[in-house]
Amino acid sequence: MIEKVSPVVIAPKRAFPKKRLIYALVGVAIIVLAFVMFNKSAKNGASDPTAAADQKHKEVVPVLTAVASLKSLPLEVRNIGNVEAYSVVNVIAQVGGQLTHVYFTQGQDVKAGELLFQIDPRPYQAQLAQAEANVLRDASQIHSAQANLDKDTAAAKQAEAVLQKDSAQQNYADVEVKRYQKLVADGAVSQEQSDQMRTNSETAGATVLSDKAAVENAKAVINADKAAIAQAKASLAADTSAAENLRIQLGFTEIRSPVDGVTGALNFYQGNVVRANDVTPLVTINQIAPIYVTFSVPETNLDQIRQAQASGKLSVRAYVDGKKQSVVEGRLSFIDNAVDKTTGAIKLRATFPNINRLLWPGRFVDVVVTLPQPGEAVAIPSQAVQSDQQGQSVFIVQPDNTVTFVPVEVQRTHGDLSVISKGVKAGDVVVIDGQLKLTPGAAVRVMDSKQGSTDDSTKAAQASS
Repeated sequence: MIEKVSPVVIAPKRAFPKKRLIYALVGVAIIVLAFVMFNKSAKNGASDPTAAADQKHKEVVPVLTAVASLKSLPLEVRNIGNVEAYSVVNVIAQVGGQLTHVYFTQGQDVKAGELLFQIDPRPYQAQLAQAEANVLRDASQIHSAQANLDKDTAAAKQAEAVLQKDSAQQNYADVEVKRYQKLVADGAVSQEQSDQMRTNSETAGATVLSDKAAVENAKAVINADKAAIAQAKASLAADTSAAENLRIQLGFTEIRSPVDGVTGALNFYQGNVVRANDVTPLVTINQIAPIYVTFSVPETNLDQIRQAQASGKLSVRAYVDGKKQSVVEGRLSFIDNAVDKTTGAIKLRATFPNINRLLWPGRFVDVVVTLPQPGEAVAIPSQAVQSDQQGQSVFIVQPDNTVTFVPVEVQRTHGDLSVISKGVKAGDVVVIDGQLKLTPGAAVRVMDSKQGSTDDSTKAAQASS
């Protein structure tokens, strides 16, 4: 018997995994090759840093230039200033009552003495009328007391006259008593007659005593009349003062502007009841013509500012919003009495007429204080100066029409000019436009030249360029 053997089928190996590996190796090789080439090119570029610059050197760059020159430029100190009202007046009621009228609108210009508010005057008018009546009453009492004094003074004089008469009669009676006593002793008259003379003398003495008492009483009445007059005069003075005080208070019911200025927002309106000397003002008035601008300057400029102010050669300008067409002229009116220890600056204040109302309280302005010329210095247009992290620099055009890159030190600026203390000398030709396309050594073609001066050195520099 023959057995059937089943054939063994061997499956062929799949080629896909092998191809995938090859592709991966090829990709890795490409990446490595690219990395090597990149490093090589980077090294070549690092070894030749002037390659790009050399390419630029082949190009002629058109530029605008100006010539550095010696100029006597005033010293300018610049800072930000704050505008302040020349005076700020809080209008406060000095008497209480109801506001019956408001005679202005908010934000209106008012003149000194102009009527602003009216407080109901009727209560004060009534009190004043009563006080004036008291004054009239006191004056009448003084007249009455003076009349009594005159009458009592006359009565006192009459009493003194009676006293003098009775005193004379007493003296005569005393003489008669002595004479009759002698006559009695001589037997010329009787004792009865002598006793009668003594009685007459005693009667006269009693009359004199009575007259003296009357005189003293009259003097007392006169003193009382004088006291009444003094009291009436005191009452008159007090009532007159009270009337004058009420008259003043009645005047306070009309509230007028103390200054020329601009009114602010109303805090009380017609119909409101206001209190005397309330902490809240009825309205605030700002006097803005003239007006102040307060600013600070470094203490290093203090001596120069004081000297210039003393000589009258100092000027102050304020630029509104930094615009040259919105500039106002003023004068320095105040230098603070101490330097701020924290900032090293000193506060100044300038006064401006402010006729055109460009300055407004609370506004910030650019302030420029101009001092006398300190002497000649090298000046170039400010647009020639380039600033970066390393500092400030300019491009100077050489006689061969190439440029050099020169660091400079800017001492100060005046208008469109910069004063250079180091790096540029008079006669140097500096680039003022086209710097962005320049590198050190680049060739240039001068398109135009702004004259920095007309001296011989400037002309020579222009000719060489």
